[in-house]
Amino acid sequence: MDKIRIALGNKGAGTAPVFATVDGGYFREQGLEPELIPYHGHRRSLAALIAGAADFTNAVGPEVIMANRRHQGDAVIIASATSRSAQQVSARPGLATREQLRGKRWGIVARNDADECSIAMAFERWGWDRTKDAEIVVVGSDRPRLDLLLDERRVDVAIMHAPEPFQAAKRGWTMIEDLGRLDVAFQNSCAATTRRLLRQRPDTALRYVRAYCRGVYRFRTDAAFGVAVLRKYTGETDTAVLEQAWLLFARLMGGMMYPSVEGMRTASHLLVELGAIARPIPPEDSIDLGVVAAVEHEGYFATVLGLGSGEQS
Repeated sequence: MDKIRIALGNKGAGTAPVFATVDGGYFREQGLEPELIPYHGHRRSLAALIAGAADFTNAVGPEVIMANRRHQGDAVIIASATSRSAQQVSARPGLATREQLRGKRWGIVARNDADECSIAMAFERWGWDRTKDAEIVVVGSDRPRLDLLLDERRVDVAIMHAPEPFQAAKRGWTMIEDLGRLDVAFQNSCAATTRRLLRQRPDTALRYVRAYCRGVYRFRTDAAFGVAVLRKYTGETDTAVLEQAWLLFARLMGGMMYPSVEGMRTASHLLVELGAIARPIPPEDSIDLGVVAAVEHEGYFATVLGLGSGEQS
């Protein structure tokens, strides 16, 4: 077995592709022995990846772009589990419609992260002015994320990630919008490594993507397995919350799992709108389509999707 180190930015549904691949035994099928290394947020997990303290991580598009800029890094997305926004908008008690959210305090953990990008994306679609129709409040990360975002003394509206909107509902908050319904290409949950690893250990990257794609497929098509994975890794015990979280996230997964060129173009555009970067970053700077292409070429998807080798076209 070849050992690989996987940096984890969180234990939410967005990281479920890694957890499903571990629990399904698919890394081991590919001769890989994973070590899961927890970090507090994508910024830290991507910094560890770029520094060489990890070999792979699960990330989101805007965070990869920003991590490369912060650390002069070579992080690159090699497979995609979700190429649409997977965030939801929840509001404190007393707010029940989208229009009531205009001008309110919107909580995020850090500036220029995927959540602030999702706010900018939603406001564009709604025809709202981000500079006038919201007060962005950075809540930080010194306490549990949900506690910070649901602090009604500071925040009226928060961007949620499954299972958070259903956990928030138990505290009286209401999910107002599901941003997945906007159907905007946006590179969300994805597998990332470095160009350095792709050069030095191409076979390891190929085996990682084979396993990852199988884990994604199993998670989204096997509800009982998916819910069990979420129960184990998120720490949530309420079956109703877990089932809703699985359904919300799994419906956005699928396809051939190529990194999303359009999703990265959207991420770059939103970072420009936020003033985080001066000009758009070409998608090819932070994605590599070659690994999934190699997996497809060898017929692995046909096998995983249940098409026998004798029936492959």
